Amino acid sequence: MKQNFLIGLFVVQVLVITLFLVTQSGGVRSPEAFLEFDVAAVDRFVITGTDESIELTKDGEQWVLPDGNPADESKVDSVIGKLADSGADWPVATSQSAAKRFEVTKESFQKQISIYSGQDLLVDLYLGTSPSFRRVHARQANKNDIHSIEFSNFEAGTSPSAWLDKRLLQPSGPIKSFERISAYKLVQEDGTWTTESDAELDESKVRSYMDRFESLSVFELSENELADATTTTQFAIEDDEGFFLLTIYHFDVADDWVAVSDRRGSQYGVASYIGSQLVKGLEDLAPDEPIDIESDLESDDDIEEILIETD
Repeated sequence: MKQNFLIGLFVVQVLVITLFLVTQSGGVRSPEAFLEFDVAAVDRFVITGTDESIELTKDGEQWVLPDGNPADESKVDSVIGKLADSGADWPVATSQSAAKRFEVTKESFQKQISIYSGQDLLVDLYLGTSPSFRRVHARQANKNDIHSIEFSNFEAGTSPSAWLDKRLLQPSGPIKSFERISAYKLVQEDGTWTTESDAELDESKVRSYMDRFESLSVFELSENELADATTTTQFAIEDDEGFFLLTIYHFDVADDWVAVSDRRGSQYGVASYIGSQLVKGLEDLAPDEPIDIESDLESDDDIEEILIETD
């Protein structure tokens, strides 16, 4: 009994001493945040892949591509924010051999992301192999710790089209007037669409047609040779900023559609299912022909008479 009491007392003393030492040393150690930087201060974002790289810069409040085209701000902010919120966790490895195996070295990486504020480098990060779905091995260039973070190399594309603002050709506000050059012109009067030729229009068809331009989306920077286009259609469109000229090119061979605006300096690929709905004649906007019910009834009667005579 006395021996058990002494053993118990010894255990309690060990626990008390251990607790005292932990308290004196600052408590139980927690993992540090993988990345710490001021998101609001970021104004340059460089992504390097195995064969190409891209640099996005902030011009005022707008993120832009190297050629001056607007970048998709929500996508840029989402990627930077996701890296900033990559959390705190213990590293999965620290050795040089692991860095090579996970492809997060200076000599071997899948993506390198460098984030700047002015000339100050805030983050220099290597991304490598994926340990599981939507996770990637990551290492800061100045540290040995390798982490598994919630991110995908696919989110860090290196082509300009991957970051292009797909809405850059949309009008500013609702369309006020619309002209298909050398064909017809539509204008709004008291909320109703009319033509200069006073042709009858189906209001719902016109509204649907205008919606296609107001929600126009591109998907890439195009390299098609415009001189080779099968057809070329031009539109003069008036919006809240005034008039702009939009030209739609169609290439029959590959069924490619390309859009060019005099407000932008590049040419942009448009999906065929979108492009094919952008070119309409005035007849496509006219009301449907009414169904002649009496004529149909007469036809039915004629068929019935023929059947009776046959019998």
